[in-house]
Amino acid sequence: MLKKIFINSSILFSVRNSSTIAQKNPKPFSKIPTVSIFKLITGSLPGGKYYKKSLLDIGKSLNEEYGDILRIPSILGNDEMIIIFKADDFETVFRNEGIWPTRKALVTLKYYREKYKSDIYSNYGSILTGDGEKWYKTRTTVNPILLKPKVVESYRGIIDEVAKDLVEEMKNIRNDKSEMPGNFLDIIVAWSAESIVSVVLGKRLNMLSGRSNDENAQKLMNCIRQFLEQSAQFELGVSLWRYYESKAFKELIKVFENLTNVTSYFVNEALEKFENEKGDENVENSVFVSLLKINKEITTVMVMDALTAGVDTTALILTNLLYMLAKNPTKQEILRKEIFQFLPEKSSIPSYENMKQLSYLRACVKETFRTMPLILGSNRVIQNDVVLSGYQVPKNKNIALTFTQELVNPKYYPEPQKFIPERWLRDRTDNKCPHATESNPFSFMPFGHGSRSCIGKRIANMEIELATANIIRNFKLEWHYPDIKIRNALFNIPDSEMKIKVLDV
Repeated sequence: MLKKIFINSSILFSVRNSSTIAQKNPKPFSKIPTVSIFKLITGSLPGGKYYKKSLLDIGKSLNEEYGDILRIPSILGNDEMIIIFKADDFETVFRNEGIWPTRKALVTLKYYREKYKSDIYSNYGSILTGDGEKWYKTRTTVNPILLKPKVVESYRGIIDEVAKDLVEEMKNIRNDKSEMPGNFLDIIVAWSAESIVSVVLGKRLNMLSGRSNDENAQKLMNCIRQFLEQSAQFELGVSLWRYYESKAFKELIKVFENLTNVTSYFVNEALEKFENEKGDENVENSVFVSLLKINKEITTVMVMDALTAGVDTTALILTNLLYMLAKNPTKQEILRKEIFQFLPEKSSIPSYENMKQLSYLRACVKETFRTMPLILGSNRVIQNDVVLSGYQVPKNKNIALTFTQELVNPKYYPEPQKFIPERWLRDRTDNKCPHATESNPFSFMPFGHGSRSCIGKRIANMEIELATANIIRNFKLEWHYPDIKIRNALFNIPDSEMKIKVLDV
């Protein structure tokens, strides 16, 4: 429970500069409101205030009870944590993160890699779990391959091909009520894995249709599901595993080992193919080939990171977006009209020129990020003494930035509980909502900030936009059930059957 409010992700945010706010006569660090460990523990027990609450609800409760800053003391392996809720404070932290930003994320995965797989990460640091100079070395090496728009654009064809496969699969699996099965999220996860493998390794696994005869493809899917579910209890709870490796923790280590093994299989397979086709001008482009031309070691590190963290986050974003469109038919129809205006042919491959016209689609994606955030926030170890919410905070403190309260702050987002994509449009005629970009830019950071922002954000956005465009120009989405519930895993994930109704258009 003690780390429930500290979850952070490699998943990530874009941000613009904003002026810092000077704070005079700050109060001493010792005066920061401190949460009682006893109160946290008892509140997590049956009948307690936090019992079976989602991370979003827990964050809201703590903010309401303690204010805009609070402190949780160190206990049982958990470092002392300073929790903040306001965009102005987020800016201060990010401007004091140093040239090699440090965060404490996926600590169990980091433990496994350092203890059991140090040979793989000996020279290059993981984008997910690394820190310091080795992390910076990896990040600066791969940035040109994963963030340059021209490079990302070269994957449009294969990403659209997988999106069209998802549409066909949706046609095949709907029941006699035209509803998706309750495990529709699993289908979206398969789409995401297929997309990422296609881009990263230049290989199709046919995971969507079940036609794959590669047992390692199924192993990959199983490992991804297990990673999301089994690591949560150790990432979000008291860190007893640091002192005692329980049976459950050893099972998690086995999941990490299986994930590493299946990823290594695909890396070695791709490497063999590259060696056999070396010199062939017709070799298909992939992130793998581009990285391999630089360094084999860094290629292995990046493929493992991509398959470990990229699949679930992209799948959840698309699932949430389809759900929000199904619940908001008027907004869905506006989107459909826009898509058919610029993409009249269902079978065509959307070009860059076509897609850049779809401003309402991008607005829907942003509004989904805002209304259904995947994570509670992020964290940083600050490198300088700072003032946060009027309190002195010394350097080297671990700061948890809880974003979700600002996402529903009416100061920045009027009528925050409503799904209003129009708030993101620059050329809208409705003046009911001030444009979201006029608010504090640190109040909305779905892909992180600065040098630690999500390195796969351009590819992820392309995957989500192409999948949504293909789905909306083929189906009308409807939702005929109560609002979905959210449960705590590494991300905020649906705890309801995703039986979205899909009708041909």
